[in-house]
Amino acid sequence: MANLFGRTRPMDEARIVPTGETIGSYISYLDAQKAVDYLADEKFPVQHVSIVGNDLKMVERVTGKLSYPRVALNGAMTGAWFGLFIGVMLSFFDSNSGASGGPYLNVMTAVLMGAAFWMLFAIIGYAAQRGKRDFTSTNQVLASSYDVIVTPDVAMDARRLLAQLPMNSTAAKPYQGQGYRPPAQPPAQQPGQQPPARPEGWHDPYGAPAQPVDQPVGQGPAAEGSERPGQAPLSGPRRGQFPDLPDGRPQYGIRVDDAPQQAPTEPGKDVPGQH
Repeated sequence: MANLFGRTRPMDEARIVPTGETIGSYISYLDAQKAVDYLADEKFPVQHVSIVGNDLKMVERVTGKLSYPRVALNGAMTGAWFGLFIGVMLSFFDSNSGASGGPYLNVMTAVLMGAAFWMLFAIIGYAAQRGKRDFTSTNQVLASSYDVIVTPDVAMDARRLLAQLPMNSTAAKPYQGQGYRPPAQPPAQQPGQQPPARPEGWHDPYGAPAQPVDQPVGQGPAAEGSERPGQAPLSGPRRGQFPDLPDGRPQYGIRVDDAPQQAPTEPGKDVPGQH
């Protein structure tokens, strides 16, 4: 929309959506207008500011029902005002305006003729619709929210000024500070506090081996293996120990029997069979 009291932006710039940083977001257009007006009062260069409406919607509000008497009355009133204007203008150029009742006669004649013609045109136009639109309404374009956008070079100054305006804005605040943030450290363990429990079946490969303790009968490794759902039992064939096949042969490889060892002999005694 062109501004009648200020600089008009170029045509190419007016055809695109303005870009920049959002310094305020408001539900009502009046609030966004108030924010821009406050920036102008604070000597801010408002030529860098734009108001952008989001989720535009066309709203038509019904104001009443139409009928022939109402159409005729509205047409007559409109024609009377138009005839009054024409009658006053003609009275300035009438040569007989000095005669008694001359100006008023022209004005009354124009008013009556305007009311008659406009009433006739209104009735004809309403009859041509054939009852398809028997109501009056007003149209309006609304938005769900309005963003106040400025160019990035003056965004910080605009935010500083709007922070002094007591209005509710839903725009996201800028991040303050660009320094390094160290990662959060876990809380230190207090003396005497028990460490957190580890999951079942977890063994620390770098920790000290657990000290053997006396276990009651029925709670040895075999019993422990039976209480490990979803995991391989601890008991069973170990490395190098596999059951034989049903015919007595080994399941893997061949079986080599060890040679019987002879008992050591005492010195001075002869072994039978040797001379």
